[in-house]
Amino acid sequence: MLLGGLQAVPASAATRPAASPDYWFAGTRVIWSKPQKRGDELAIANDDAGLGRFLARLGAIISYDPGQRYAVITSGDRRTISFAVGDARYTVAGVTQTAPFAPYVAGRSVYLPFSALAKALYVSLVADGSATVLQPQIGGLDIKVENKVTQVTFRSASPPKFKIVSDPSDPHLAIQFSGVGSTLEKDRHIGGSAEVHGMTIRTGGTARNPTTTVIFDAMSGTSHVAMTPQTQNEIAIGFAFKGVAMAGTPLGASAPAVAQAMPNPTRESAGPSTNEYARVGAEVVPPDPAIPPPALSAAALVTAVEAIPDGQTLNVRIGVTGPVSYEWHRLPDNRWYVDLKNATLGVPARDEQPNNMAASSLRIRQLSTAPDPVVRIALSLASQRQVQLLPSDGGFTIAVGALDNLDAQRVGSGKVVGGSIVAAATPAGGDMWSPPVTAAPSAPVYMPTNPKLIVIDPGHGGSDSGAARNGLVEKDIALDVSKRLRAVLIARGWQVKMTRETDVDVYAPNDSAHDELQARCDVANTAGARMFISVHVNSFTSSSLNGSTTYYYKPSDQALGDAIHRSMSASLNTTDKGLRKEDFYVIKHTLMPAALVETAFLSNVEDAKLLRSPAFLQRMAVSIADGIGSYAAKVPAGNYSSGT
Repeated sequence: MLLGGLQAVPASAATRPAASPDYWFAGTRVIWSKPQKRGDELAIANDDAGLGRFLARLGAIISYDPGQRYAVITSGDRRTISFAVGDARYTVAGVTQTAPFAPYVAGRSVYLPFSALAKALYVSLVADGSATVLQPQIGGLDIKVENKVTQVTFRSASPPKFKIVSDPSDPHLAIQFSGVGSTLEKDRHIGGSAEVHGMTIRTGGTARNPTTTVIFDAMSGTSHVAMTPQTQNEIAIGFAFKGVAMAGTPLGASAPAVAQAMPNPTRESAGPSTNEYARVGAEVVPPDPAIPPPALSAAALVTAVEAIPDGQTLNVRIGVTGPVSYEWHRLPDNRWYVDLKNATLGVPARDEQPNNMAASSLRIRQLSTAPDPVVRIALSLASQRQVQLLPSDGGFTIAVGALDNLDAQRVGSGKVVGGSIVAAATPAGGDMWSPPVTAAPSAPVYMPTNPKLIVIDPGHGGSDSGAARNGLVEKDIALDVSKRLRAVLIARGWQVKMTRETDVDVYAPNDSAHDELQARCDVANTAGARMFISVHVNSFTSSSLNGSTTYYYKPSDQALGDAIHRSMSASLNTTDKGLRKEDFYVIKHTLMPAALVETAFLSNVEDAKLLRSPAFLQRMAVSIADGIGSYAAKVPAGNYSSGT
């Protein structure tokens, strides 16, 4: 099992309920709804109302599923903070730190060490008499020297505001932040910059109203510009000499560079005009990003990677918390990799050689960290193998097949959400790997009105003969197998309805493909059936292809298709062509779990011999019925979504 259930950590004598301690934040007392004490440390539940308000003020969010082991917090500057139940170690943007105690579960909540969480969010706990002030800090600093521009970026617990406190004629720009302290080193040299050599940071004010002043050792003749930050919790200041272009809002009255003032349409009344920025003491609201960042969402955490070799095939099961977007690529030298976007690696990086014939190596790496963390999982395939991304418990599975990919797709993307794989169009410039899926991932649950009813759809019929080779006609064989399947299912207690019982069109003779296929879907949808099985016979221009294939499309189809195909593979002496996802109309537009079976290839001489055998057709029908029975025993009626 990939991810097991969690057991609550028993409360020891060191864990006890606590009266709401006297905490203050942003001038308001923080009211905790269910605080606990772990020794001398405050433990706060993930669903504590006070924590929710605190995080909201910081632009942060928390994600915790009682069935998972991890609590993941995304800060306002898009860093990922991850706590694991029972482990005092936690990570901040991929860096491991140690908390005063390990998080623990009580009921359906996880209790976190608040001091560690606050520190990770750039908030210091400052004593103020008998109270504790949650003081926001400037806790992050990035310096970039590029193209004759030095950019200094500060990251704060909350959206920062500052004012210029230096004389306009002084090249040593000085700015003062109000309401925030600083955890940064007080004196910082900036190497490699001709524009600014260093800076000095000084804090002042009171516990409840702190100030932080930054004095830049900028060179004479430089201009200073408030540049566009990446997140609302950052400010970025650029320095350049005359003649160097910088996009941003000019600060002060220093010698001008080529400064391109940036309009601020979303804050027309929130801050001073460009002229006011030149005044000493005017409060500066940093410009909004030119393109607003996407809605903040907690980064997914990769909690498990398990390679399961099986001879010619390989399954790599990936455990993830929460939704995750992905983009995969197939390289010409048989390397294949998938990048998980906005994801953090919660297990050690790996580089191993699976003991099977499908792939020679498996590598897992944290490709990048905040603000855009990416986890890469890479495989060196033995050949141009088929690779599928399939949903599985607690995440998804990378399934490497035994056969080569004849279509040679090179790139694909999509999202893993709610136990489903939602495929999308490929990124610009890539090849299409799968038709776009436009249905909402959280579709309503389908409940059959008749949980004992199975609809069987014999493919083609009437004016549509289907494939015809080697003296065989598809519509006739499909009807024969379907009738045999009906008899077996009725004998086992099922109710069965056929879309056609004779050689007729379901909608009308010589009708359109859409009308004919929709009519077959309508039979099942109107009847409120529990399952839909479409029976076909395969064919190809080359007589070399042979074997049996089962297709699914909707997430709710996969378990049914898998059960049927496993049963067929165990019972029939045909080549196993695998379980595949395909955009076939009748399995896409039926509401219930559906599967389409391609029994064998009538274009292949050996398969054609089997299709002429009544004994083989009977084994085919029984194997499909066995798969249906296996599926029904594991998946109760209604325990699936109708979404695609």
